Amino acid sequence: MSIKVDILVSGAGPVGLFFAYQMARRGHSVYIADPKTGPTDQSRAILITARTLEVLESKGLAADILRESFVFCGMRMFQGGSIVGQIDACGDTPFAHTTVLMQGKTEEIFVERLTQDTDCKVHWETELVSYTQDEHGVRSVVRDINTKQEQVVESVYIVGADGSHSRVRKGNTQWTYDGVAIQTKFILADLTLHGADGKDITYMMDRMNAFMTGTDVMGMIRINPVHPTNDDSHVFRIFGNLDAYHISTIDRNLVSHGINKTAEGPPTLESIQEWLDKATAPLKFVASDVIWASYFRINERIANGFRKHRAFLIGDAAHCHSPAGGQGMNLGLQDAHNLAWKMSDVLKGIVSDPEKLLDSYNEEREPIAKATIETTSNTTKFGLQGNALFASIRNRMLALAIKFPSVKEVAFKKLMQLHVSLDPEISSIEHRASDKGLISAGKFLPDTATLRKSFITSASKGSRRIERFSLRELLVDNEKYTVILIATCLPSTRPNQHLIKKFWIDTRSKPVYRLVVQSAFHSTYMAKLPEFVADDETSVAEKSFYSEERNDLTNSISNLVGLYPLLSSYFAGQQPSSVVLFVRPDLYISHAKLVANEAELDTTLEFLSELYK
Repeated sequence: MSIKVDILVSGAGPVGLFFAYQMARRGHSVYIADPKTGPTDQSRAILITARTLEVLESKGLAADILRESFVFCGMRMFQGGSIVGQIDACGDTPFAHTTVLMQGKTEEIFVERLTQDTDCKVHWETELVSYTQDEHGVRSVVRDINTKQEQVVESVYIVGADGSHSRVRKGNTQWTYDGVAIQTKFILADLTLHGADGKDITYMMDRMNAFMTGTDVMGMIRINPVHPTNDDSHVFRIFGNLDAYHISTIDRNLVSHGINKTAEGPPTLESIQEWLDKATAPLKFVASDVIWASYFRINERIANGFRKHRAFLIGDAAHCHSPAGGQGMNLGLQDAHNLAWKMSDVLKGIVSDPEKLLDSYNEEREPIAKATIETTSNTTKFGLQGNALFASIRNRMLALAIKFPSVKEVAFKKLMQLHVSLDPEISSIEHRASDKGLISAGKFLPDTATLRKSFITSASKGSRRIERFSLRELLVDNEKYTVILIATCLPSTRPNQHLIKKFWIDTRSKPVYRLVVQSAFHSTYMAKLPEFVADDETSVAEKSFYSEERNDLTNSISNLVGLYPLLSSYFAGQQPSSVVLFVRPDLYISHAKLVANEAELDTTLEFLSELYK
């Protein structure tokens, strides 16, 4: 007898687990399988970017991650044993820091939350054997790697989160995985480091450290090991290249991305120490207690599309590239974030054009993956390519460049993926632009100053605290499109109450989260809800009306969406326009529109009818 589920996920690494968690939380049945015995015992991917933490916070997972992480204040670069530059943490984000967590611990956290928060369980030691699909669904065969017993799983969709050697991708001959294999040999190791001659290693713990010697680059970063060791305070990840950059010409189609699993075996402590001495000279560090070490190679490849009918690829199954900048796992987690809400809305049967919405996953994520591959490829080539003279000139140029504050700021924000946005012109679901002067379509929702609840009703009786929330806090665990009417204005003007009423009534039948934001001084009577709120909407309305205490703040929602400059303009009228802001479930701005009257509101809200039934 076959198992019937909504989605089969092949691969229970961080990306597959995060996708399964989101879908299970949304009420869908998920079968997730992985040949491993459980979460990896290797550290592997370690950097979690600010954008990924913002994404995880929206799903209630950021606190779990930060509790186990090690946080840094930036990066520093060494040449010849001397510091030649450093980059400080910065950025308009609550997570303006470098966050490091072992991949094994990330997987443990996701598995724990998946088990605690949902009915979904991971089928460890189970591999995908094959699958077929038709207009009705997907029929997959999975196998217990111990007993060799096979089971049929019937699903609506199948998602490959199974790495660069993806069986989902290889299971469809229409898929290719084009690109190049880099012949350069890399090494990584997690181990204990001490300073030689009694020097203190703790100086190296507050930042990521890069040592540049000729064409070689070695990174050194403090980590919290997956499992406790005898000297946790001195455990570091070291990584870098053993030879110069060159592309393999042996077999360009052979995928050789990742940990070296050949008979060569892992690097020895002695070879690691020799490499360490060469890379950090004249500084001296003593290595001991190797937790895990391996050689690895990198490929730069991308699938020819991330969707083939009912099959989807996320993470390394869709794209792989140089680990320069630690973008890989983060890119995959954001793939999962993009696909989850779209597939969920289609499965729920609430969208007007399911195929268009699903197609938008590839349309939005493929350009970001290609740009990441290009950036990491150029960074790797620039850092590792050339002769000794070129390397010397390059290193001097880098040392000079990072002395400029603007260069350092851009570099750190790019590393933290704070530049990532969506292009509304290439997505099937985003053909509208924001009005001139308003927040751009495709931008990630900025963090705002706090808003307070507008109505203190009988349900709030006994509470001694004013409840305040940033806009992002209001959207934690939100699964719906959010439509916000920002109807703030100056004390000298009056809000359009007819517009607010019409907004509330006209969005009533849509599967969206509605928010109304007014200025605090115009939230006149706070003891009861407005008369246009229906009796069965009371609990919803109490979480939908908020007051902005100061709209002149730099990070007020009025300022961030572009409304406040219009309100304070010399030409502003007595009853100013409002802004309707559409925010997708993945927190990217769909678009923002200025509305001055009920007719303009009608036109603006037509978008919801185009998106949802």
